[in-house]
Amino acid sequence: MTGRLHTIQLRTGVLCGAALALAALAGCQSSSPGAGTPTGSPRATASGSQEIATIGREYSQCVRDHGVPNYPDLVLAGGQLSLPNDGAGDAANQALRAHPAARDACQPILDRLPASAQKNPAVTEQDMANLRKFAQCMRQNGVPEWPDPRSNGSFPIVGTPLEQEGKSARTVTAQRACKQYWDRPISVK
Repeated sequence: MTGRLHTIQLRTGVLCGAALALAALAGCQSSSPGAGTPTGSPRATASGSQEIATIGREYSQCVRDHGVPNYPDLVLAGGQLSLPNDGAGDAANQALRAHPAARDACQPILDRLPASAQKNPAVTEQDMANLRKFAQCMRQNGVPEWPDPRSNGSFPIVGTPLEQEGKSARTVTAQRACKQYWDRPISVK
């Protein structure tokens, strides 16, 4: 979770709020591993990662071509695409929100991502329990306004002061303290 604040909401086209992504889902796999290559093998995983990275570069270029010239290349973190975890990622997040036409025009590229790389996996009961523990931990560690997750596992952050705050020292510190509860990407809406 540390250092992974800014994960793109790939299916919805909504970018995570400026301070909110966590580590990625494990086990990125190619949607069609090579003959004789077991699913989840290093060869299948490398192939899937390469495919995801290629789609990420295409998406970034598309966004640049549609009016956001400084949009950085997405990075691959744990099998999912993310904005860089720095000022460039913060600026890209804000710029894309200001240019919804670019996001909409480029969404078909993200729609080609394999299921393993998409941000809307099913949320299990155990996941929800861990997300609630994460939220409570965030509140106990200096972010008292951190909300509980919705039933779909997303956090209602977009449009709140927390989103505008970005990667403050207090949110980074709290996330470090709470990573034992949730160290995968989170969804914010």
